[in-house]
Amino acid sequence: MPNEQDQNTATEQNLQTIADPNLRFVELERPILRGSESIKQITLRKPNVGMLRNLSLQDVLKWQVEATNTLLTRITTPTLSLNDLNGMDIADYTSLAVELTNFLVSAKAKSQLA
Repeated sequence: MPNEQDQNTATEQNLQTIADPNLRFVELERPILRGSESIKQITLRKPNVGMLRNLSLQDVLKWQVEATNTLLTRITTPTLSLNDLNGMDIADYTSLAVELTNFLVSAKAKSQLA
């Protein structure tokens, strides 16, 4: 059961998403360690077409790892490196990929899937 701090964080993130639908927030289950720094939350910015340069949108939508990693290095804060992504827990990586996909699929297309 989530504690009060987790609920407050989730509420804050929901309010930020409502305020700026071009951002998504992912809380990592297993933080990324960079020296003495521990990264526990990743912010994703909605990519524009230019961010897809030299990538296949189809590969990104299929979660082809190289294409997805390349795009994630372009849209994450703090900026994740390929080494960060390759060393991530698969559950955290999947959370990032899901949020990325939410940016790339229109609301109309999502409603047709339901």
